[in-house]
Amino acid sequence: MRFAFSQPMARKLRYTKKCPATFEVTVRTLHGRLLLRPSKLLNLIILGIIGRALALYPLKLHLVTVASNHIHLLLTVDSVKRLSEFMCYFNSKIAREAGWLHHWKEKVFGKRYTAIEITDERAMIRKAIYLLSHGCKEGLVLRPSDWPGVNCVAAVTRGKALKGIWYDRSKQYEAGRAGEPVSRQDFATEYEIPLSPLPCFEDLSVGEQRARYRAMVRDIELATRQQVQREGRRILGTKKVLAQSPHRIVSKLKKRPAPLCHSSDSEERRRYRDDYRWFATLYRR
Repeated sequence: MRFAFSQPMARKLRYTKKCPATFEVTVRTLHGRLLLRPSKLLNLIILGIIGRALALYPLKLHLVTVASNHIHLLLTVDSVKRLSEFMCYFNSKIAREAGWLHHWKEKVFGKRYTAIEITDERAMIRKAIYLLSHGCKEGLVLRPSDWPGVNCVAAVTRGKALKGIWYDRSKQYEAGRAGEPVSRQDFATEYEIPLSPLPCFEDLSVGEQRARYRAMVRDIELATRQQVQREGRRILGTKKVLAQSPHRIVSKLKKRPAPLCHSSDSEERRRYRDDYRWFATLYRR
């Protein structure tokens, strides 16, 4: 059955068919500027913000990668309200820190985050590979572990802890106004980011999970080398990535419309689309 909307949709409503639900979440910088260009300090700050956000708004974070102009998260939530709370805190804090670090006074993110529900195991594995391949598929590095920005490759393949620093800017500001000696480290809290297994990996042991991820990484590295040889392209390399200006605008940006869901079954996608249309129609009425 098809449903018609009573009025044009201003934006996609937050929706899930069931809870808990797993989402791929993406947020992009304004104009594709490289405002998230990796650096040791920014990496620590972003990980610290993730840790703080998880402490305030608990959910299951599976994978994370931060490119120079966008962020990808794979996570599971008990409600879309919790997802909204987490992302509101996450985006606002990163925008403030990245703006301060790069002397940028405009907004950092171009628009709202995109959250796309993942409905089955095959689609979940495909999106996991997609996240782990960042840096390689763009021709920036040869191996996922070479990416100098925030990523979880070492964490999911070898169990290396992801740690970051969260700075309490409010207390730091208040201490400065009171005339007290202010040191940024006096207001720093270290957070270790707990990564939860993918829902399709929950029945596997930790060793089996890491073996699955290592196999994904090997396939990504092989595909990258083959693409480099086939196309004769040159890898930019870590040094040039770090030397890029954070204010630079990427000339080519993907502008494909986001799907309603990630599913390996066309019939499931159709059902999801119809359910969403019914939900949106009722909501707007």
